[in-house]
This record gives sequence, structure tokens and C-alpha cells, in this order.
Amino acid sequence: MVTLMNHIPRTLLAIVVATSSPALVQADDWLRFRGAGGHGVCEKVASIPLQLDEAKALWQIPLKGTGQSAPVIVGKKLFYTVSPEEKPGTRALVCVSTEDGKEIWRKSEAFANYKLHQFNSPTSSSPTVDAERVYLWWNDGDGAEVFALGHAGEPVWKQDLGPFESAHGSGSSLVLVDGVLLVQKVNLNESSFVGGLDPATGKVLWRTPIRETAKTSYVSPLIRALPGGGSEAIVASTEEGILALDPKSGEVRWKFNPAFEHRIVASPVACGDHLFVCAGGGGGGKDSVVLEVAPGSKQVIERHRLTKTIPYVPTGLGIDGKLFLVSDGGVATCVDPASGELVWRSRLVGKCFASPIAIGDRIYAFGRDGDYKVYRAADTFEVLAEGELSAGVNTTPAVADGKLFVRTDEKLLCFVERPEA
Repeated sequence: MVTLMNHIPRTLLAIVVATSSPALVQADDWLRFRGAGGHGVCEKVASIPLQLDEAKALWQIPLKGTGQSAPVIVGKKLFYTVSPEEKPGTRALVCVSTEDGKEIWRKSEAFANYKLHQFNSPTSSSPTVDAERVYLWWNDGDGAEVFALGHAGEPVWKQDLGPFESAHGSGSSLVLVDGVLLVQKVNLNESSFVGGLDPATGKVLWRTPIRETAKTSYVSPLIRALPGGGSEAIVASTEEGILALDPKSGEVRWKFNPAFEHRIVASPVACGDHLFVCAGGGGGGKDSVVLEVAPGSKQVIERHRLTKTIPYVPTGLGIDGKLFLVSDGGVATCVDPASGELVWRSRLVGKCFASPIAIGDRIYAFGRDGDYKVYRAADTFEVLAEGELSAGVNTTPAVADGKLFVRTDEKLLCFVERPEA
């Protein structure tokens, strides 16, 4: 039986969640893009169905706009962003109830037009949330800013991060860890950095400069818990390489530059003492590296370079000592990071942007046409369920409160197993 990955046991998941904020949150909240630590995994939730039937969804609400940001959840509140169709040139942060999908509040603001990739939108960066506030960073033609709102939608603070210049827009999401709000602002001018902010006031606590080229990265920091307490943040950019930072000070603990030639979009993946980082372009993965470096260690060893059916946009999973990857072309692979050997490879869905998530030993993967597969995180490929939703999925799902939340191009859906009438 495959269990939840051995490098993120139940106690460690609780630590990662608890260190995101000094305020109390529940262990089953989904506070950031890809959940606790950015690992994309949670323990088995019996109430989440294998087969996803829209007609049997607990609730579904129309989005009436565009956006690729993932929903985040604390308690009974879910937050998402959208660029409304009826108000071009604006974007909104929306709070809804996880119980019935009813809108609690919506905050909108206008933005100055800026250059975007055809598959990007002004609302690609996901919020992050704790028991007191919800945080978001947005950019436009005038620059970039991070802001915080209370759970009732009241403004708390705003912090100007200076000019932002990009050929494709932005996509990195904020992260809360060890009482610090992390932002990775990587763009085409000389103001690129990873920064730490005080979540209560927005004050900039530290900035670590990041070099970048025309191949701007869109990585969200990965968090690894340290054996003696505390955390480290793993970030990456094409020019600078892969870095481990102290979230409290911004100190660079180690740096490794694999000399990628392409853009890094998918976030780093942790699998035991291994890290997987990939880059790509033109609809597929082109570069990758597997590093061996234990949490807290400064000894970094390059182990492998994977080349076939690697991702460009979707972030993979590390489960029970194996890497589970989904390429942009919808091909799933299982790789042993220690040996670099392929365990299995199989066609999964059509074209894919959304990152897969794991609920216990079940991996849920969604395609851009709305097709999905649920398969087992195991040494052999086993499909557990498959189907098709009414619209494409370009957003990573979320799990909280015993429910699965899936954002399609048209709706936000909530799935939970319900007794037959």
C-alpha cells in the first residue's frame, strides 16, 4: 500500500501549516497555492469522491470572468481572484462560503494595461491566507504591490514593490512561513528580488536580489521543514539558478546554478532529500535537474538530468520516494529520483497547465479541455477514475474542509461524497 510521502508525514504537515502564521489555523486548511508548503499533497479524505460528476457537485458558481489563480481556504471561507467580463480593466478578490458557495464579499480595483502572454491573465497569482488576513500581490503597467485585507474585506495595508516589467505577465504566488510573507518578484528590470514582509504591517523585512534575463521565471517558493525546527524556502530563476533561503532573514543558505537555457514556470518539487526543478518553452519541458540536498544541509549534489516528457507549466509531486510528473502534453511519468530511472510512463489527459494534487495515494490531474484522471501514486500505473467536466481546467485544485474545489474556465465547483437519497 502506498502511503502519503515519507518526507511529509502528518506531523510535518501540521508544522508547515502552523508556521505559516502566528495565528491559529486548522491542519486541513489550504492556505496557499498547492497547499501546505507548496507540496500539493494532503492525507486521505474519505469524503472526496473519485468520480467527479458536475450534476452531483455540492455547489457550483459561475465565475463570469477569467483568471488562473488557485483558490485558498481557511475555516469556512474560500478566496479566489477573477477578471470580470462585465468590467474590463478591473480585477477582483472574492470571498465565498465553502458550505454553499454564496458570495460573502468582493473587492475590485482598476489596473493599468500591461503585456501578457496569450495564456496568462491579470489574475494568475494566487492569494495566501491566515486566520487574520488574506494577502495578494498584483502588478500592472504602473508597477507591483502587495496588499492585505481582513477576513471581512476591510483593507489592512498596501506595500509598493516598485516597477514591474515582463513580456508574459506574472504568476508567482505569495507564501507565509515562519511569520514572514514571502514574495518572489522576478521581472525584466534590475529590481528583481525575493522579499520578506511583515504580514501584520506590510513592512519589508529583507530583500535578496535575484538576477534575471528575458526568460522571467514564475516560481512560487517551496517550503521544507528543517529537522531542528524552522524552515527553508526553495526558489529558482533561469539566470540565478536554485536557492535555499532563510525565510526570517533572506540569507542564502546554498545556491546551485544548473545553467538552464529556458524559462522556469513550474515550482520546485521536494521528494525526500531530493529536489526536482524544470524549465521549458514552446509548450513543453526542455531542461531539468534532480539535486540531492537534505533539508538544512548545504551539501548539494547534482544527480540527474531528466529529458523526456518533463513539465514546463505543471508542478509535479513527490510521494513515497517517487516523483510523479505530468507534462504539458498530458503524459504522466513516475521517476525514481535517487537513480533517475523511469518507473512508468502513460498518456493521461490532453494538454495540461494545472498542477496535479495528491489526496492520500490518489493523484487528481486535469486537462485544458476539462478531461481528468484519478490514478494511484504507486510503482505501477493504475487509473481509478476518469471523466470530463463541462469546461477546461487551467488552475490547480484545492482541498479543505473535507471537500475538493475545482476551478474551470467557467465555474468554481465543490465536490464532496454525499449519501445516496
